[in-house]
Amino acid sequence: MRAQVQENHGEPIVSRERPEPVAAPGEVVLNVLAAGLNHLDLWLQQGDTGDSLSLPRVPGTDVLGEVIALGEGVAADLLGERVLVYPGRSCGTCDFCQAGHPSACRRFEIMGYSYDGGYAEQIAVPAGSVVSVGADAPLSWAAVPVSYITAWNALVVKGGLTAGKVAVIWGATGGLGNAAVKIAEALGAHVVAIVGSEEKALWLSSSGFSGDILVRGDDLVKRVRAVTGGRGVDLVLDHVGSATWNDSLRMLAVRGHLAFCGVTTGYSVETDLRQIFGKQLTIAGTWIGDPADLEAVVSLLQKHPEALPVVQNSFTLDDAAAAQETLADPSGNGKTILRCQAQDAFAPAFATAKEFRRDG
Repeated sequence: MRAQVQENHGEPIVSRERPEPVAAPGEVVLNVLAAGLNHLDLWLQQGDTGDSLSLPRVPGTDVLGEVIALGEGVAADLLGERVLVYPGRSCGTCDFCQAGHPSACRRFEIMGYSYDGGYAEQIAVPAGSVVSVGADAPLSWAAVPVSYITAWNALVVKGGLTAGKVAVIWGATGGLGNAAVKIAEALGAHVVAIVGSEEKALWLSSSGFSGDILVRGDDLVKRVRAVTGGRGVDLVLDHVGSATWNDSLRMLAVRGHLAFCGVTTGYSVETDLRQIFGKQLTIAGTWIGDPADLEAVVSLLQKHPEALPVVQNSFTLDDAAAAQETLADPSGNGKTILRCQAQDAFAPAFATAKEFRRDG
């Protein structure tokens, strides 16, 4: 089978032939219909993250596939199902794993980063890691797992976001930020979306967003607080880091919640601690999320298909290097995916996925 492989840090991925996977006991083999791209793919390519990474590696943390083979002990009704894959594995025996929180396990690893992922025609995964999404699920589902699991865990599981609450989302046109916007809107929250330019504001409004859009600039905190009549917001999702941390704290109302899940601009910051205890704030970090979060996200999206990812770019598997270049462009919006099978074999999926706007 064909796969795209990261053989050396600092170099583009390359196409290679690899043996077709065989389902071990408790596993399923998937035809990978599409793989979503994430910045983890770029970090793997760069190799300067401080993580312990081994090469060669097949990237691809987000996978939409069809079950084509079952290992011993796997229920027969999974055969032929179209599924998403929970993108992590852990020891399975520690207290966190036993409680259903593998992302907190000291041995937690991310698919496509620490072990081979979905930039391939086929993949073998544990049967317990897949969630059915329906036979007619469009390829845009491939862009769901990492962004939506992370956003759900941060906003809902730890942030307690519900209908009527006011949430600020930084970077609202990127993969994680836009996932958070769509989840929050589907839940009935009032969303204040922060973007980096007027162009991104136009893109967000044209994608169907109906909340408040604010462009980063002077008096941003004052403009955010004005949305609530000066009270402040209930929740801020910050995945940016040191450049936005203090503004995030100042935007929050008394007893507000800061959901934190990224350090793109740096991990060290000086903070006025009075902002935290004086307003009785809660701060919680999120590292991806857990299998239950994926199940909750799938349930939400099946009820609210309008909240599926906006796929801005799609490429063939052979054009994965070009897809990563597109992902690395900071002016981009929405999600990018790879089509991992021959396009004509899955024409019905494309017929229902109107969000595809660019072919690689």
